[in-house]
Amino acid sequence: MLLRVFSFVTYLHVTLCFVQEMTFYTEPDYGGNAFRFRTKEPDLTAYWPIWVEVKSWCGNGYWTGFSRADYTDVRTLNGYSPDGVTSCINASLPSTRSLRFLGPLETTTPSVSIYGGSSYDPAGGTERIFTNLAANSFGFVPTYMTLTGRSN
Repeated sequence: MLLRVFSFVTYLHVTLCFVQEMTFYTEPDYGGNAFRFRTKEPDLTAYWPIWVEVKSWCGNGYWTGFSRADYTDVRTLNGYSPDGVTSCINASLPSTRSLRFLGPLETTTPSVSIYGGSSYDPAGGTERIFTNLAANSFGFVPTYMTLTGRSN
């Protein structure tokens, strides 16, 4: 019984720490040329020549894509892998114009993320990430929040 509890706690500890990233592929079933993001991209115009060739993608973490630059308009991508296990999908993303992960890059960082929202999505628009307890002046009315750094 003690071994089961130890194994479960070890599993939780191991899966809580990962870097959020998305890898996009130019062929179905995760083949062809690949390019990886570990950054928030408010405007994907520079990647457009290869972006329109995307046929599949894999990711870790909490990712959202939007149909306009600066994380606005309709959500076109919703990548959700909270435990660090890579999630993969065969799909193209021709209408995605901006891309970001929610919260900080490193998921063990305790934080509160507040979003200003956009016309169609409460997690769009301005993002503020607070990693301490002295955060109370946002400059906008918050509409969405992501918490990271779960305790083990």
